[in-house]
Amino acid sequence: MAIATRLKNFLPFYYGWVVVGASGTAVFARMAPNITTLTIFIFPLSQEFGWSRTLISGAVSAGALAALVLSPAIGWAIDRYGVRPVLVASMLVLGLAMTSLAWATVPFTFYLAFAAARVVFHTPAPIGASTVASRWFIKKRGRAIGMIFLCGSIGGLVFTILTAQMIEHVGIKAAWLSLGIVVLAVSVAPSLFLVVERPEDIGLLPDNDQGSPPVRPESPEITGQSDDSWTVAEAMKTRSFWIMFLMGMAALGVSTGTNVHIGAYYRDQGLTLTSSASALAFSWLVAAFSSITWGRVLERFEPRYAYSLSFLILGSSTFFLLTVDSMGGAFMAAALIGLVSAGTNVVMSIMYANYYGRDSLGRIRGISETGVLIGQAAGPLLAGVLFDSQGSYTFVFLLFGGIAFTCSLIVLLAKPPVRTAKPLKTDQESLV
Repeated sequence: MAIATRLKNFLPFYYGWVVVGASGTAVFARMAPNITTLTIFIFPLSQEFGWSRTLISGAVSAGALAALVLSPAIGWAIDRYGVRPVLVASMLVLGLAMTSLAWATVPFTFYLAFAAARVVFHTPAPIGASTVASRWFIKKRGRAIGMIFLCGSIGGLVFTILTAQMIEHVGIKAAWLSLGIVVLAVSVAPSLFLVVERPEDIGLLPDNDQGSPPVRPESPEITGQSDDSWTVAEAMKTRSFWIMFLMGMAALGVSTGTNVHIGAYYRDQGLTLTSSASALAFSWLVAAFSSITWGRVLERFEPRYAYSLSFLILGSSTFFLLTVDSMGGAFMAAALIGLVSAGTNVVMSIMYANYYGRDSLGRIRGISETGVLIGQAAGPLLAGVLFDSQGSYTFVFLLFGGIAFTCSLIVLLAKPPVRTAKPLKTDQESLV
């Protein structure tokens, strides 16, 4: 806090952007156990230890189930104790978990360490970072959260390339160690020294307003310009909350189920490890550039339309994978996957903040994240079981693509919630 108080007086720009950058390092680091990292490990792990693809991909499901139990508690801790201590603790856990995977040579220890890392990936890092950004920005919330997930996309790119190079030139053990070291080096100090919970804590206002109230837009379809905060109980009574809950489950079930297996699928299609990793890295490059674009678009348009577009792209990318048999096709699929990855993360974060305000956002996101986690647990496991039973990913991609296209229509029903006005008492009623 003392560092932030001094810095705000000397910086030529609003301190909220420092908070975005500092919390963004945690979102960068959370990508160490991301699914495109694991998909590069699947082929060499199966060769070295004889593990099936279902067994390896099951670690993603184990992490999602563990986070499913812990997510509401983490959301509560963010609102109760603040984002900063949650981010610092989670980055320490993540770094140690990734490092310990170097010695995970049996399924039990592999599941234990990777699941712990995935808990951090799922909840404290993305929810904590997007929550603190939403508290610092209202009118510029889209670009702030876009920058948060830009950091995540860069992390996905860096960790994907790092993993492929370390496995190919040094080995699996060195790859795990390098991931853990990078996590600890990049994320712990910024989260500890630079993150401040709210602008009011150091005498500032959201968006650096100089005391004037935020301007409400003319169109009621564009929310988020004011800070009409809802309680958890109020939010859970709205239809939009449960539609977004189910859509998060579907979106992440399809995308995670596909992406966990995509590296192995590329190898089955004849691509080399380097080629597969290059395509996966390209998807993160596209996601990095498109994160800011999604954020800026969402400052101007109602988010459910952007969510519908994200589902359309997701369905198209999943069907397109059926045609991939070359490097060019893999890069085209990667571009679509990158657009979806950025869009889903940014849209969901902004949608909850815009619809339900700042005050209980951690708890609301913690509860809503359980839907996402169910999808992330079921998707990879379902894809692995279907592959092992049929020896092909064809039915998996057809099923997942159909789900995505269906959801592109359903999500349009998630309109901005309207608080029910309580009837005013008449003079006679007030005397009774």
